[in-house]
Amino acid sequence: MKPVKIRQKDRGVLRGIDYEDPLVVYRGERVLGALKKLRGEEDDLPLSLAIDVFYSYYLPLPVLEAPKDIPRDKMLQYRLISSMMTDPYVDQVKVHTIADSSTSMVMAVSYLEKVLELMEQHGLNQGAGGGGESKQGVGGLGGEGDEGEREEKSELEKKIEEISREALRRAAEEAEMAKKIQRIAQGIAAGTGSSLFFEDRVHEVLRLARNTDVQRILALLSGLPRHNIRARRKVVRQPRGELRGYELGSDLERLVPSEIALPEVYFNLKFAENKLLLYEKVLPENWGPLYILLDKSGSMDGAKMLWAKAVTLALYIKALKERRPFYMRFFDSVPYPLVRVSRRPRQHEALKLLEYIARIKGSGGTDISRAIITACDDVGRGSVRNVSEIVLLTDGEDRVSEPMIRRALGASNAKLITVMIQGDNPDLKRVSTKYLVAVKLDKEEALNVIEL
Repeated sequence: MKPVKIRQKDRGVLRGIDYEDPLVVYRGERVLGALKKLRGEEDDLPLSLAIDVFYSYYLPLPVLEAPKDIPRDKMLQYRLISSMMTDPYVDQVKVHTIADSSTSMVMAVSYLEKVLELMEQHGLNQGAGGGGESKQGVGGLGGEGDEGEREEKSELEKKIEEISREALRRAAEEAEMAKKIQRIAQGIAAGTGSSLFFEDRVHEVLRLARNTDVQRILALLSGLPRHNIRARRKVVRQPRGELRGYELGSDLERLVPSEIALPEVYFNLKFAENKLLLYEKVLPENWGPLYILLDKSGSMDGAKMLWAKAVTLALYIKALKERRPFYMRFFDSVPYPLVRVSRRPRQHEALKLLEYIARIKGSGGTDISRAIITACDDVGRGSVRNVSEIVLLTDGEDRVSEPMIRRALGASNAKLITVMIQGDNPDLKRVSTKYLVAVKLDKEEALNVIEL
């Protein structure tokens, strides 16, 4: 999008905003750009309107210009912003948007889209920015006239307030869902996310937020408190590592200084018996990738698939916490393409993963043996290295080839963890390092899987 030069007449209706500031212009352009991608068409909206809506959410206490200072052709814009800012519901929304540029961007784009849709429904699609004449007299709003004209304007103002109120509430629901998606994509650790990324991909986040399957998955996931998705720490003993505690032994390099004060005979005795007080020192060791195999056969469709998808996303969050690469395949009678998310994921990888998980529907037959052997082949070929665990989520009672699976797991040095969803498979139980049966498909069973 080409830079836009703000002329004097293009200024908005908020006091204290420099409409020529490059950052202000950039944010307005991002709002209009995302709106165009969402609607698939160019809307004749002034840049100043996009800026006003964004900063109405972004600033703690935005202030409107005095009505007497508003040009006649900006009165509709003034009414929209004024109606939004005086709506009591906006206080609940701004808890999440104040000083948060990405959430404010999502809210601004969604709000403007809803306003345009509602104005089209009410026949007010002309002059949305105050520049044109509509059949309802939008261009003349705020001017002088006779009693009949003033009565018509009063009805128009009521329509604008109604449109703003409905657009605000509908946009807030999408923004709340988009915020959850943003948290997942940005990760948990410092340096894994950037608000600038979301300002450029608002349209993608909003499309995901409107996806019914994404909404259901995140609703299930919200029942799992974040503190319950614990990160396991893998360490290796190292004399020059970080201090973790104390232990007994005879390694003089890690000797606690107070032991030197002991009488020589007593010190020698403790040394001979390996009972000297030592510092326990360790170094963190990286986990291998977490590999998910998710059954998408026809019998998994419905509640089983929804629960399995939510567990998969929770395992992805756990992989982020443990700084592990994350890999997954769907399978039915054939394995589907491998999806990779790196140890320090780029945000577009997380959005792609969430979209892929939500899009897949249950259908087809089941071939568990082929799926497991394919996962092991990934490891053996080196496309996935140092895999510590392969988690299989399935309801299949498919007969598996134990010898082939054991050979494949042994060759790839991988452990198989099987989660049977409302079913049982003795063959899989024999070849699995861990085996869990999920019956109720509730939060407790999901946590049992995540803590494996």
